[in-house]
Amino acid sequence: MPRLLLIANPASSQFTGGDHRTVARILSRSFEVEPAWPSSAEAARLIAAGAAQDGVDVVAAMGGDGIVHHVAQSLADTDVTLAVLPAGTTNVLARLLGLPKSAVPAARLVAGAHEVAAHDLLSIVSQDANGSQRRFAAFAAGWGLDAETVASAEAEPYRKYRFGGMHYARHAMSTAFGKVWGRPPNVRVTAGERTADAVTVLVQFLDVYTYFGRVPLRFHPTPPEPMHVLVIEGMGVGTVPSVITRLLRGRDLGGGKLQVWTGVRSLTMEADPPVMGQADGELIGAARRADLALLPGALRVIVPRTR
Repeated sequence: MPRLLLIANPASSQFTGGDHRTVARILSRSFEVEPAWPSSAEAARLIAAGAAQDGVDVVAAMGGDGIVHHVAQSLADTDVTLAVLPAGTTNVLARLLGLPKSAVPAARLVAGAHEVAAHDLLSIVSQDANGSQRRFAAFAAGWGLDAETVASAEAEPYRKYRFGGMHYARHAMSTAFGKVWGRPPNVRVTAGERTADAVTVLVQFLDVYTYFGRVPLRFHPTPPEPMHVLVIEGMGVGTVPSVITRLLRGRDLGGGKLQVWTGVRSLTMEADPPVMGQADGELIGAARRADLALLPGALRVIVPRTR
């Protein structure tokens, strides 16, 4: 019988002990199930890495996008499959993969008829005074306003649980006007022959860029092939309302102090002072340099059967 490691985050907003027991019972019909209860994000990554080295077939992440993100760090470029069991506030990756909205029906999918798909990851190698680190993003990455919004929103996690995407939207507005408005560009962005100085950089490598909830956001009317990059050179009074309006309408965001670069394969950012970054809504710290590259099909994920 194939082996499955069930990594759970009981602090997730929709997590219950009853659901966890039900999920474990359902999964045990098709797998030899071992539960794991990491005490931190680092512990989740280490447990998942150990499972990959030990030959586990599937690692299931039960919780929100945070636990999924940390488990995925250790499964990139391995033969181990990730199963997402959504029990968080927004569950972005679960929605992008077309999975059920909650953990119990998702467990039925994992234990029953499903497919294993190859999912793209964004490799992020960042450098600061303490050295370098490598992280992967499964659906979103950004620096500047984007990451500062995450930091501000995470300071009030109880509001995130209650208001979801609206909580992030409110903090995006307050951060833009309170911290980023009028800030001189401090990030030099380079992709091939294209170069710009920016206050904020967002990278889109899936058809949808979001950690704001159910609203699909796109930088450009066409799908990213392989990536779109939104470069914000400056933040004025009308920048945020204009960006939000065009995002919601699916229009090209380029114009004025906003540039949308299409067809990007790799990207380098250099910042002075260091700029804060986020991947999948998780802060990855302030960096003086970051090198980004798309890794096609680097993560094996369970998805609904299409035929």
